Amino acid sequence: MSDSMQRLIRDLNNGKMRGYSYYTHPEQSSDTTRNVSGSGQLIQYAVQKRNHQYVAYYFQVDVDQMDNHEEAAVEQYEEYSDVEQALACLVNKGADLDRFAPFKGQTPF
Repeated sequence: MSDSMQRLIRDLNNGKMRGYSYYTHPEQSSDTTRNVSGSGQLIQYAVQKRNHQYVAYYFQVDVDQMDNHEEAAVEQYEEYSDVEQALACLVNKGADLDRFAPFKGQTPF
């Protein structure tokens, strides 16, 4: 296990939230992140240990639908008893664990 992965797991076990957000650009989007209107998307991944469970968070919304994100966004919270399962859930949704870091500003939890 890499040092960065050990640090991530240690931080999560100490109750810290880790993750990241990014915007896709239409010309750089893959078929799975390109939307019909041609605009980019905001995608966010996060994980945190709460009440002895690891909560994996995923959020995705088209940039041109951000004003209507309550209806247009995909937002998922999934709980796991094991940190590896929570991280695997996010990796399966496209997360890059090497990018996980403390959030600055508004957080998903």
